[in-house]
Amino acid sequence: PWILTSSDIGIVLSKLNLQKHTIGNSFDKVFQGIVSGIDEIYFLKKNNIDDSALVEVFSDREQSNILIEKDILVPILKGEDVKRYQKPLANYYCIYPYVLKSGKTVILEEKEFEEHYPKCYEYLKKYKNELRDLRIKYKTNPKYWYSCHRPRSIQDFNSAKILTQEISLGCNMTIDNSKSYHNTTVYSLIPNKELKENILFWLGIFNSELMWWYLKNTGNVLRGGYFRFKTNYLTPFPIKRIDFSLIDEKVIHDRIRDLVSQQLKLNSNLVAIKTPTEHTAIERQIQATDNQIDQLVYQLYGLTPEEIKIVGGY
Repeated sequence: PWILTSSDIGIVLSKLNLQKHTIGNSFDKVFQGIVSGIDEIYFLKKNNIDDSALVEVFSDREQSNILIEKDILVPILKGEDVKRYQKPLANYYCIYPYVLKSGKTVILEEKEFEEHYPKCYEYLKKYKNELRDLRIKYKTNPKYWYSCHRPRSIQDFNSAKILTQEISLGCNMTIDNSKSYHNTTVYSLIPNKELKENILFWLGIFNSELMWWYLKNTGNVLRGGYFRFKTNYLTPFPIKRIDFSLIDEKVIHDRIRDLVSQQLKLNSNLVAIKTPTEHTAIERQIQATDNQIDQLVYQLYGLTPEEIKIVGGY
């Protein structure tokens, strides 16, 4: 991205960019979610949880409840479901006619789809002409008229990952260990398995004031201060890898990890709290913990008091 900065901002950016590691060369993937083609057909709103083979869901296209085979559905997150340090909860399922074979995500053949998931097949068949025309329009294979326009890897969704809204005011990232899928308004960051740092450590770095400052000064800021958390803006961010043989660095790593774990618990409690007094008390704890993480991140990157003032806008 094109960078336009004042001299002070440029000095701090140059210092950060001395790091040899970035999200781009240290994370396996930063990717956008599923493009279904027609969300009102493929995305089905959850009703009551049902553990049987069939589940009742609400179709926005049909404006009614329908029964669908549970095994053809995956929980799908939207941008509004991803909140800072909160467990993401999917309110929709997505029809996902794919299976994992030899580590690859492959489409079900139509005969197999119809045989194993007859209710889902009959539901989509109502819109076959519309879906096939869409495949032709976007030059994808019309043979698989029931497919998603742009699927993603099942293995990627099954991985532990950090999630961010595509458009957000500030860094509002969280962690997903529940194998949730997501649409295009959410991005996933998957750490390389060779990284020794705990994923909670990375979550703390990416939710820090420093990360937000860096993105604002190198990416695409929208009206109202919102930011597009797109792959090309996220991958250049310089990350400080931990030398675990150095006690000082290990201490910072472990402290950030523990504080992020605390943040996840505090935010979980915040959702459950009903009284205003308790709510205010937990919000103060969350803010204090955020401040502690920010100071540790500044220390980790070796920022001076003057440079911290530039980042914090003091």
